[in-house]
Amino acid sequence: MFVLVAYVALVALGAHASGKGSFTIAVKKKPRATAGAGRRLLSKADAIPIHAYGGRLGNGHNGGHEFSLTITLAGGQEFDLAMDTGSPITYLPCFGCPPGLCGYHEHQYYDWRLSKDFRKLNVSTNAADAAYCDAMPVSHEVSNVSENWPYVSGACLFVLDYGDDSNGEGLMVEDMVTIGDELSPAKMIFGCGGLVEADGSYDRQDGMAGFSRGNTAFHTQLAKAGVIDAHIFGFCSEGSGTDTAMLSLGRYNFGRNLAQLSYTRMVDNQWLSVRTMSWKLGEITIAGSSNVVTILDSGTTMVDLPSVMFQDFINQLATQVTTKHPEIELFEDEDIGGYCFIPETTVLTANIRREWFPKLTIAYAPDIELILPPENYLYSHPYVPHTFCVGMGASEADTILLGQQTLRNTFVEYDLENNRVGMVVAECEKLRKKFAPDTPHNPWKFVATVFILLFTACVIGGVSFCLYVKFWSRKPFKYQVFADETLDKEIEMGDLADT
Repeated sequence: MFVLVAYVALVALGAHASGKGSFTIAVKKKPRATAGAGRRLLSKADAIPIHAYGGRLGNGHNGGHEFSLTITLAGGQEFDLAMDTGSPITYLPCFGCPPGLCGYHEHQYYDWRLSKDFRKLNVSTNAADAAYCDAMPVSHEVSNVSENWPYVSGACLFVLDYGDDSNGEGLMVEDMVTIGDELSPAKMIFGCGGLVEADGSYDRQDGMAGFSRGNTAFHTQLAKAGVIDAHIFGFCSEGSGTDTAMLSLGRYNFGRNLAQLSYTRMVDNQWLSVRTMSWKLGEITIAGSSNVVTILDSGTTMVDLPSVMFQDFINQLATQVTTKHPEIELFEDEDIGGYCFIPETTVLTANIRREWFPKLTIAYAPDIELILPPENYLYSHPYVPHTFCVGMGASEADTILLGQQTLRNTFVEYDLENNRVGMVVAECEKLRKKFAPDTPHNPWKFVATVFILLFTACVIGGVSFCLYVKFWSRKPFKYQVFADETLDKEIEMGDLADT
C-alpha cells in the first residue's frame, strides 16, 4: 500500500510540475509613475504608432498602469516586465549600466555576474549573433547608438523610442530565464539596458517583455526553446474595477470553461494585427470602419481610430445617448484630451452606464462578432465624479490601435503557428480564478493531500477488516457447489459436506 502511495504521489507531482507544455499565469496591474495615454512605441522604420505572481495594464488617464510579467534570473533575482504586444524586444536594467541611463526601478539592476550562462552577443566574432542582430526590427550599429552609451566592441545594440518621450536602449545579451514555477528555464536573448523616462521619474516596471512578432519576441523564444508545446499565447483582461488578467502560454485547453474560439487571419506585418470588417454602436455602423487594419496592443490602454471613424463614433454616441437622456451632456475635456459625458440633473452610475449607453459590436472576417458593453469604451473621469469619458482618440494613421480597455473580458489567442487570432467574449475573472489562481499551486501540497487520503483509506479498511473478523467471521458458512466440467471427478458431494 505504501508503495502505491509513493507511486501516486510521484505521478501527482509530475502532472503539476511539468517542464514543457502549456501554462497559465495571473498578471496584475502595476502603476507607472507618470500619467498619460499609455506607452506607444514609435518604430523608426515606418513611423506607425504602436503603442501575467506574475505577470501586470490600466487606464492611462488614471496613472498609466500596465500589466507586468515577473521573470526570474540567476540567483533568484526577480524582475517585473511590462507585457507589451506592441514591442518586439525584451529588456531590463543590468549591472554595469551607466548611472541614470537605465532609469529608476522597483528592483535592483540584474547582476549578471551570478550567472554562469550569461554572455553578450558579439557581431564581430559570432556569425549567428550577427545574423540575429541584423534581423532585429529595431537595432543599430554601435556607432549609431546614443552618445550616452559606452562603446562596446562587437556589441549588438537596440534603441526604442516611445510616444511618451521615453526610450529604451542597451546591449543584447543571452542568459537563462525562468517564468513561473511550472516551466523549464529557457536560454533567451534580451536587452541589458532599461527604460529611461523623459522626466527621470521612478518606474515600477523594470523593463519590457516584448510580445510582438519576430525572432526577438518573448513567446517566440519560448517556443523555439521547446519550453512551451506550441507557438501560441492567450490573454484575457478582466472588466472595469479589477486589476488582474490571465496569460496563457502554449496550446492550453480550457475545456468547457471557455466557449469555442472564432478565428481571423493575421495581417502580414510586424505587429499582431487583424482586419476589422465593421464597428457598430447599437444598430448604427460607424463610418470608415470597414476593412481597416487593427493592431492589438496590450501595451496601450486606450484606442486610436482614424480621424473619420473617430468623429463619426463621437457623433453617433452623442446622438444616441443625449437624445434619449437630455439630463447628461457631452463636452470636450482638454485636461485629459478627450470627450466626456457629465450629468446635469442626475448622477451617472455604473448601472446607468450599462443601461443608457449603446453596446459596441466589432466584427472581424469571416465570422467573429464581439458584442461589448459600454464599459469597454468608457471609463470614469479621474478627477470629476459621476462623469464618464470615451477611451478613444483620433489618429492620423489609417489603422486602428486597439488597447486593452476595449479588449476587456475578451479572450484573445495569438496563434503564431497558423498566423491567426482567435477571439471570444469571456468572463476573464472566472477563467483566471480557475486556471491561474492568486495563490500559486504547490505540488507538494497536492501530494500531501493524496497521501492523507490514501492513509485514511488504509486506516478505515483496516478497522473494517478487524470488525469483520470479530463480529461476522464466526457465522456458519453456506457451501454451494456449481456444476463445472473442470472439477475433479473424485471430489464427492459428501466430501464437501464433511468439511
